[in-house]
Amino acid sequence: MEPTPWISCDICPAQAVWLARGTSGELSFCNHHYTKNSEALDKWAYEMVDLNKKEATPQLTETAVR
Repeated sequence: MEPTPWISCDICPAQAVWLARGTSGELSFCNHHYTKNSEALDKWAYEMVDLNKKEATPQLTETAVR
């Protein structure tokens, strides 16, 4: 598995854990600044992406074909 690339918060040098997608662009936030601005982000962003979320990778299974 490849390491997650470092994305910094748009307000401070901390690592971003949230990506806000709005019609005019994207903003990255550490948890502190996301929490501080969450009310405004709820109105502005059409999607919030948790950058720390790990999604399971589908595993292929071998099946016998007859």
